[in-house]
Amino acid sequence: MNIKIIYILILCLGTLSACASKPFTSRPGDVKQKEINNTANPAKPKQDSTIELLAFSDSYSNLTLESQKKSFAETNLALVENKNDVTQRIKLAMMLSIPSSRLRDVGKAQILLQDLLQKNSLNPSESALVSLLYEYTSDSAKQIQKNRDDAKKLEASQAKYENLQQKYDALEQKLNDLKNIEKTMNDRDIKPVNKP
Repeated sequence: MNIKIIYILILCLGTLSACASKPFTSRPGDVKQKEINNTANPAKPKQDSTIELLAFSDSYSNLTLESQKKSFAETNLALVENKNDVTQRIKLAMMLSIPSSRLRDVGKAQILLQDLLQKNSLNPSESALVSLLYEYTSDSAKQIQKNRDDAKKLEASQAKYENLQQKYDALEQKLNDLKNIEKTMNDRDIKPVNKP
């Protein structure tokens, strides 16, 4: 699946989940309703983080190798300071998984994404983004393994072909030697015997 299509799907999913979380309106004097509104507000910045993550992914793809390394180091430093920062962990997983990353490591990305999914600390749009990235990295890992297996099969076939080619060359040499022997024998039989 093309990575740009994935980004578009994630953006649409984030937009839909942002639209779905419509804030409650309170009536004057309704204390319970105000408490609900106050607890609903923290989810809003998290949804914005999904859009921020998508923007980060797009901008990271266009960076030079040095800039990508710098961004990677900054993200790791932020995670050292706060290991529970979900946004930084998702950024790190993106840096390791997107195809345009020069620091790509699908195996590490899979581990990070799987850990994020298991902790259940994500809002719905982040969860959808991480799930999509995880599925993408899983497919990518399978494709990498398939390519390795195909390369091994190709090497084995080439070795077999070279072995057969050597046997063919050896048999052809023997055949040519036999033809030469037969030709010299025929030449001896044809030569007239000179009598003194």
